[in-house]
Amino acid sequence: MVDEVWQMEFDRTPMPSPYNDLPFLIFEELVPKDECKQVIESFKKSDFKARLRGGGLNEAMRKTTLLEVTSKAREIFEGAIQKVKEQIERFYNISLFGGSQIQALYYKDGGFYHCHADNASRLEKDGTLVGYKIIAPKRKVTTLLFLNDDFEGGELEFCHLRYFDGSKVIIEPKAGSLVSFASHPIFAHEVKPVKGERYALVKWWEGF
Repeated sequence: MVDEVWQMEFDRTPMPSPYNDLPFLIFEELVPKDECKQVIESFKKSDFKARLRGGGLNEAMRKTTLLEVTSKAREIFEGAIQKVKEQIERFYNISLFGGSQIQALYYKDGGFYHCHADNASRLEKDGTLVGYKIIAPKRKVTTLLFLNDDFEGGELEFCHLRYFDGSKVIIEPKAGSLVSFASHPIFAHEVKPVKGERYALVKWWEGF
């Protein structure tokens, strides 16, 4: 963990038990690759494609596209969550409910997303991070399903986490794998620049 982040004031719930090997969960090969391909094909047949936040996207911060969540995408994602929901709840000692609509994120060649938290805005002074302001308090847990891995780059890197040897915590996208982590700034993260096309589904959960 990067020590400076612990000095910043923001809500740190939920936090996983310190007795876990890692502070996040990875479910590899949760969804068969052929089903992931079916979801991607359903995107390609859809006409809806929009920049995030209705065109107000700051492309210095992120360059990504929001796709229509097709019925196939919803079916596959909800089926995957049902397989692991209880395990996620035990991991964070929280009951998941409600939450956001599923989002389908598409990073075309050159796409990226700089360091950000899923429920907070970065506070900077002279270009230096000085804190976070929680703006989406209902977002407690993030669930992210990778749909493909036939591209270069696009890794998920946690900005404020480190392994015991000091190395960065980086997750390589694998088609059909799902990652779950707390949505608050301890788990702020970035998507490295993509060479090719990267597809993923994400949902943020409420909890108590």
